[in-house]
Amino acid sequence: MQSEFGVTKQDADAIFGGDISSDQLKDLNQCLTRYQINTAARMRHFLSQIAHESGGLRWLQELGDGSYLEGRDDLGNIYPGDGPKFKGAGVIQLTGRCNYEAFSQLIADLRVMEGCEYVAQHYPFTSAGFWWDKNNMNALCDAGATVEQVTKRVNGGTNGLEDRQHYYDKACQVIQ
Repeated sequence: MQSEFGVTKQDADAIFGGDISSDQLKDLNQCLTRYQINTAARMRHFLSQIAHESGGLRWLQELGDGSYLEGRDDLGNIYPGDGPKFKGAGVIQLTGRCNYEAFSQLIADLRVMEGCEYVAQHYPFTSAGFWWDKNNMNALCDAGATVEQVTKRVNGGTNGLEDRQHYYDKACQVIQ
């Protein structure tokens, strides 16, 4: 059962299959509140997608070095070193200087511009909620979306659909 303020440690551990830290749990619950991920459908979809995207919270930043993002004007990566500095961070991989800047402004924390390690450590969930909100995911969930429909919006395809469905089924057992 989720608590009044969001998700308990026991619930998060049951869904993600691992041990969530107290700082991560705090960020998760702040994210759920900030971005109004506050219905069973919204929470189930959000938690199952981030569980898959982060490998059950094993990966809070992109595994590669980010060099392939160097010079990507569409992401605002206009300065040398922007690719690695602003590679994917958080449980849905906030990526690119322009997205980091928008996120930094929204949460009023200039240190976000330090790059991926800072975001992964301090805002792994809130950065994902930022993406979730920008992409109108709550409305999709409210319309009765399936795991496949949500996956297509998150992933652009159906990559990992079986695993996402597995996490969704776990979330359904926990989030009533």
